[in-house]
Amino acid sequence: MLRILLIDDNPNDRHLAIYALQQEFSHLQIYEIGQAQDLEQAITAGQFDLVITDYQLRWSDGLTVLKAIKSRYPDCPVVMFTNSGTQEIAVEAMKSGLDDYVIKSANHSLRLPKAVRRAWENTQAQRKVAGLETRLQTLLNNLDVGVYRLQADGTLLEGNPAFLRLVGLNHLNNIPESKTLESYFQPEEYAKLLSQLKHNSQRRDAYGGLCLRQAPEKEVCEIPLRRADGTVVWVLLSKTFTTVNGIITIDGLMEDITERKLSEQQLRDSLAREQILRTKAEALEHRSSILAEASRLLVSSLDYRTTLALVAYLAVPTLADLCLVDVVGDNKLITYSEPIVAASNSELEALALELRRSNPPPGNANYGSPKVLRTQQPELVMEIPDASTRFSTQDAAHLNFIQQLNITSYLIVPLLARERKLGTMTFALVQSQRRYGRAELEICQELAQRVALAIDNVRLYLDAQKANRLKDEFLAIVSHELRTPLNAMLGWTNLLRTRQMDAATTAKALETMERNAKLQSKLINDILDISRITQKSLLLNLHPLYLPPVVKAVIDDLQLIAQAKSIIVESSFDAAVEQVLGDTERLQQVVWNLLSNALKFTPQGGRVSVELKQINSFVHLTVSDTGHGISADFLPYIFDAFRQADATTTRTHTGLGLGLAIVQHLVEMHNGIVFATSDGVGKGATFTVQLPVYQPKLRQANQGDQVRRENFPSLHGLQILVVDDDEDTREILTFILEQCEIQVTTAASATEALKVISQSKPDILLCDVGMPNEDGYSLISKVRSQEKDREMIPAVALTAFARDEDQQEAIAAGFTKHLAKPVNPYELVAVVASLAQPT
Repeated sequence: MLRILLIDDNPNDRHLAIYALQQEFSHLQIYEIGQAQDLEQAITAGQFDLVITDYQLRWSDGLTVLKAIKSRYPDCPVVMFTNSGTQEIAVEAMKSGLDDYVIKSANHSLRLPKAVRRAWENTQAQRKVAGLETRLQTLLNNLDVGVYRLQADGTLLEGNPAFLRLVGLNHLNNIPESKTLESYFQPEEYAKLLSQLKHNSQRRDAYGGLCLRQAPEKEVCEIPLRRADGTVVWVLLSKTFTTVNGIITIDGLMEDITERKLSEQQLRDSLAREQILRTKAEALEHRSSILAEASRLLVSSLDYRTTLALVAYLAVPTLADLCLVDVVGDNKLITYSEPIVAASNSELEALALELRRSNPPPGNANYGSPKVLRTQQPELVMEIPDASTRFSTQDAAHLNFIQQLNITSYLIVPLLARERKLGTMTFALVQSQRRYGRAELEICQELAQRVALAIDNVRLYLDAQKANRLKDEFLAIVSHELRTPLNAMLGWTNLLRTRQMDAATTAKALETMERNAKLQSKLINDILDISRITQKSLLLNLHPLYLPPVVKAVIDDLQLIAQAKSIIVESSFDAAVEQVLGDTERLQQVVWNLLSNALKFTPQGGRVSVELKQINSFVHLTVSDTGHGISADFLPYIFDAFRQADATTTRTHTGLGLGLAIVQHLVEMHNGIVFATSDGVGKGATFTVQLPVYQPKLRQANQGDQVRRENFPSLHGLQILVVDDDEDTREILTFILEQCEIQVTTAASATEALKVISQSKPDILLCDVGMPNEDGYSLISKVRSQEKDREMIPAVALTAFARDEDQQEAIAAGFTKHLAKPVNPYELVAVVASLAQPT
């Protein structure tokens, strides 16, 4: 039943329209509207499916009626049946949503039913489309298949929940308003994801995924997809590329095929094993004996080149007439000048060795060992065809190698272990009726796998031995370097306690003890710096600064050491050197390490030169000396941690071998580079640091408050509780604080400290962290829990746990400040003064 609202103030026109409509529609219900109040009631009731209205009405006009209906019922079709309209009115009505326009007349009245039917059918079709779209959207939202739409510029237009789940964003239901998922990924991972989603390849995608079907504008690939949480799933990615007005749009479907890939892999493995068993049943015993003998040879020596030669000879003549093993060197390229060759006769072996050395294949060759190593796929040539059809002119070296050796069939397999490329093995048949096939390839692949594992195991073993040796040497050096200053400190301490010394001797003793304590502190700081570097937790306080004052301060500090050895320190500073963006303390550490190294390794009466100049947009700091120099063998390892040219017990120079490693890392953190040059042992060395010039507008660096060093400030009336299980530490802290007229109470344990606090609340708590039975973290937790709404006691963690994470843990536990032992007395007083509340 079609319900029509007929709006016309002329009864005759309404009857004309009703008659025409009844001729067209058998099931029809018409509501006639001839007055304004009837129209308002009808619109409010909404009991109609379609509206027919005249334009000229006594109380209004058709456009007003049209807009009123469309505002309430946007999808309700409206037909205007009038004899008073114009073309302009018709256009305006169409813009307002009118479905059709029919002129009133006897001739045109027949058009009205057709216009009504057309409008009604269009509306029904649109409603069906809208319903289908709703159902489709619901279906997309409930699908396990990800659907997305992406523009080539990276704008993500659409993505259903399954797509968001597949990329690891389960908590999202819709694409963010920003039209990007970049904020949920690491930058490099998001760039890779976008590349996978929009990549269009002809054969393989950039990630090794196999394209199952190709068309000019459509691609289906299977790829590994790294998700936002770091996990990897395999997906079947179908992409359709559409270009409209120069804008490329990618419509994609993404299906999780991880289980299928695992099943396929398992199936392939199963089929491969079955094929091997079926095709090589008669050769199993022979193959097993070869592999068993190869395994025995591979574990017979730690000299892998000797072992590889034995395995190569094992392959001749059973598997090949000629066997070549090309091993990757330290530069990750095959060293063709040192191939391992085994042949069925000495003449063939000598010729193969000469050809390999004199005319090796280029590293980018699309054949032979370079290709196999690059693609990690074996190369099997069952039969050498005619040279003119098989090889192009660019393969001249390869063709010459094959022709001179009379090779009739060959295969090359990669040596791969633990995802590392170690080299290739080439097996060749010479002037033989035999031909290589899949069975021989599988035998050689298994042999190559065992060879690769053996090579890698030997290298890992040698690396482990080297690491253990370096560790033992380092521990021995650490023990020696830490004990040496302790020896002087403990010796003078015992003498001062047991003998009465004059003032000069006492001053000398204190100076020696202080110097050795500073030396020991520097050794510990170097170890901590290396720890921070390893954990990537070393932070910089960057600000624009001029290097000349920094370098000059270090030269002044080390002048006494230079004078003691009669070393002349020359300096040259370019006045035009611009600012760099850096951390003053860390750059001073760089200069200190380089200059102190130069002084250490320069003999009596030598010369050290420090030059600072600017070349283009880089500031160059050069430290040169006339010292022992660096051997060519050791120069590549000069910046390695724990590496020393002389690590023996008879070495003449002390140190942990950390200084230059710290220098390199600090320089690189400043976006600079550092390198060393030397003409050899006994010819001195030159270290050059290059730092980029500070580019933005120059601004004055902030000057922090200087720690007061002349006299201790008076903090009269301040009460401090010192908690430390070490009596010597309590005594020295008490002595320092009493110089500031501070009232000090001490406690040797957390229990004793809580008892003191319960009796009298101190102004500041100074507490060790590492204590027996109950540590400082437990103490501060109890103190904070007892305070509740009361004023909190400022608390300082004074501890030998000096890493950055230790500082963060102390603050998180409830401490106000963190100071590392050994603490500078003036720094301690400055912290206490900053925490002191006004009395």
